[in-house]
Amino acid sequence: MSTVVGLIDGKDVYIGADSRASTEDGDIRPIICNKILRNGKYLVGFTGSVRGGQVLLPYYFKFPKHVYLVPDYIREQFKNKGCLGVSENNTDAHGCNYIIATQGRLYEILCDFQLNQIESFTSVGSGSHYAFGSLITTKMLIEEGGCKITPIERITLALKAAIEYDSSTGPPIVIEKL
Repeated sequence: MSTVVGLIDGKDVYIGADSRASTEDGDIRPIICNKILRNGKYLVGFTGSVRGGQVLLPYYFKFPKHVYLVPDYIREQFKNKGCLGVSENNTDAHGCNYIIATQGRLYEILCDFQLNQIESFTSVGSGSHYAFGSLITTKMLIEEGGCKITPIERITLALKAAIEYDSSTGPPIVIEKL
């Protein structure tokens, strides 16, 4: 898998990701793996299948006007591209998790197509627990007034923590702002 982080800072929204690609067995794949894409008014970060990100590129996919329609559009795109699977509970599933930024807001779409609006930050992927630990720590330091740290620095630290402890997360780090 990998690690993607989303963070809201005022009206700005950031998504950061690692760049490692690996197999289900944990072997590192020697490919260029950009896990953040822009499509219209949306900035999207993804973990899981590389194909799950590719099918959302502007060449193949047009995002709907409203974010609450995005999960259904993605589900249909996966179905059309032959990427849709079925979970143990016989519900439609795909091998990706997404963080989506649009118009100053942040959302996540998980592998069962649930859409969640995010209050301040989130992380998805195999290194997300490490990223969450870093993000909450930097948030507390900022709130206590003892730390001045930029959103890009917070995301970088969160991804570095994931890179340090998760074998499926690796450099380089890429961060985009919407």
